Amino acid sequence: MAEVGAHRDTKTTPDERALTWKSVGLGVLLVLIAAIGGFYARHVLHTSRLAQNHLSLAVVFPFVMTVLFLRRPLKLNRGELLVIFCMGLIASTLPTYFLSKLLANLVVPYYLADPTNGWAEYTHGYLPSWAVIQPGLALTWFFEGLPRGASIPWDVWFVPLFWWLSLIGAMCAVLLCTVVILRKPWIEYERIDYPLMELPLAMVNEIEDGRRLPEFMRTPVFWFGFCVSILGILWNIASYFNPNLPVYPWRYGSVSLGREFQPILLNLYWPVIGFAYFIKMDVGFSIWFFYLLGVVEEGLFNRIGLEVKEPDPYGTSFAAVGWQTFGVWLVLVGWGLWIARSHLKDVWRKAVYRDRDVDDSREMVSYRMAVFGFVGGLLYMAGWLYASGMALWVVVVFLVVMMVTFLGITRIVAEAGLITIRAPVVAQHFIVFGFGTSELSGATMTALGMSYGWYGDMKTMLMPALGHTVKLMDTVQGHKRSLVWAAILAMGIGVLASVWYIVYMAYHTGAGNYGGQLAGDLARLPWDIAVKYSRSPVAVDWTKLVFMAIGMGLTVGLYMLRSRFPGWPLHPLGLAAGSAYPVTNVVFSLFLGWMAKSAILRLGGGGAYRLARPFFLGLIMGHYVGAGISFFVDMIWFPGQGHGIPISD
Repeated sequence: MAEVGAHRDTKTTPDERALTWKSVGLGVLLVLIAAIGGFYARHVLHTSRLAQNHLSLAVVFPFVMTVLFLRRPLKLNRGELLVIFCMGLIASTLPTYFLSKLLANLVVPYYLADPTNGWAEYTHGYLPSWAVIQPGLALTWFFEGLPRGASIPWDVWFVPLFWWLSLIGAMCAVLLCTVVILRKPWIEYERIDYPLMELPLAMVNEIEDGRRLPEFMRTPVFWFGFCVSILGILWNIASYFNPNLPVYPWRYGSVSLGREFQPILLNLYWPVIGFAYFIKMDVGFSIWFFYLLGVVEEGLFNRIGLEVKEPDPYGTSFAAVGWQTFGVWLVLVGWGLWIARSHLKDVWRKAVYRDRDVDDSREMVSYRMAVFGFVGGLLYMAGWLYASGMALWVVVVFLVVMMVTFLGITRIVAEAGLITIRAPVVAQHFIVFGFGTSELSGATMTALGMSYGWYGDMKTMLMPALGHTVKLMDTVQGHKRSLVWAAILAMGIGVLASVWYIVYMAYHTGAGNYGGQLAGDLARLPWDIAVKYSRSPVAVDWTKLVFMAIGMGLTVGLYMLRSRFPGWPLHPLGLAAGSAYPVTNVVFSLFLGWMAKSAILRLGGGGAYRLARPFFLGLIMGHYVGAGISFFVDMIWFPGQGHGIPISD
């Protein structure tokens, strides 16, 4: 039986076409807003980040406005609205934590090299000429701006962009094919809830002809939640104009169990509380339970002097817990594939032998195309990485760990409704400490440094967006094959628009003015890491591997307990997510959401849960609408000196 609170799965009638000129046109517009606005908001306007999390402001605010003000005049049906949302959702993952970092890796290695950082000595001899911008005026102008009368030297960019975009295209194909292959076991067999999609589904499912507002918005309890969430933002907007007004706080300090223990942050994010309400009770409980357990574990290790050095700079800050959590991810992903093994065999039979008994008519892509797209894309990525200098065995390990982290994040976001999470350990760090760097060549270390540009800091990433897209498109009746073109368009236009805008802005205003991802510490970090472990090779870190094995053992134990005792309250997803950064920043809000849901179910049961549902949807929508208003206030009155509205840090 599905847990109380699963969204209603209302579907369109077969004659309501989803992929139309209206939906594609508005979808492309939303793609451009996300692709260009993400960089603009962060680096130019310095305001609330439009592309920050797994459900970004860049898609939610425009979509809410579309449903409320454009749906009736343009006569948009439910399927068209879902196409528009999914295209924006995909594009919102691209501009900042992905493409900005990727482009930085094309320009940073030569321009920011100096005698002290050792980049020239340890990496320049191994940099493929086709992968980076060579020293010269084109590189200088990128960071310092074009001289008067000069134009952007696109000819210098053509070759590197061609090869990098081909890699990104192969990765997009792999990820899209993966979520298509896993749609049936995740959605039909395991019935994952996808809590982050509760609001957009409610927006399209609860529409009635002749009504402007969806059903849940026509209740007082919704507007109460909406006001709770938005009023603090509106108050702070007033303080932009009058600095004497006190600012409504989002962070309320911390609680510490002792000097050696990590402080427990008391950050109050109303939308996170809203999302937490739609998470299954055992998952929600397990997240904050295992977070507290991780805090205690770290504190005890510090107290007894057990030190595990070298945390992953893109993952969990406490190395022991990070590697332990990575072990959890290995079992989590492996177990998910194991229980789907019968389905995966069917997919293989359909793809290779064209077995007519296997039905793939509900998929956005046929199983044959999905399997060959996955294999072909992965082989191209392998060839690309090998050509960049990576040893063949390193390529294999890298791609396996990459898929584990991609699948792990996607599964956790889909089932646990977390708006933000990063991998506890990324593939580069796993290779360095799982195998040591003594036997790694300079070419391999340089190639690992280059790979951080597209795989490393995964605060936003494409695969969860594609997973949610497959979920939403699954609710559209009729022939689904055409819907894949919406996802392809969103990825293609989103990538090209983001790349063009970032390069354009860099040449016209100087990328050196943006710092951070393009010219600051974040841009330097991959190359500093490559030099650090080339200059001072490290051996296999058995302590980290032991903690990884402990995490694997704990996860196997949890699965056994859940199998033996149906009411067992601890879920492996909590162990996988509780100590992962930046879940640690939002865990207090997750706890409040879980506690509210628990109290409502205990006091009033399923009926009270359903009555309270609009309140928590109001908490979510109020934040996004308020943050959208703040964005436009900053754009008009405070350009370049904006004000951030946090949602997860």
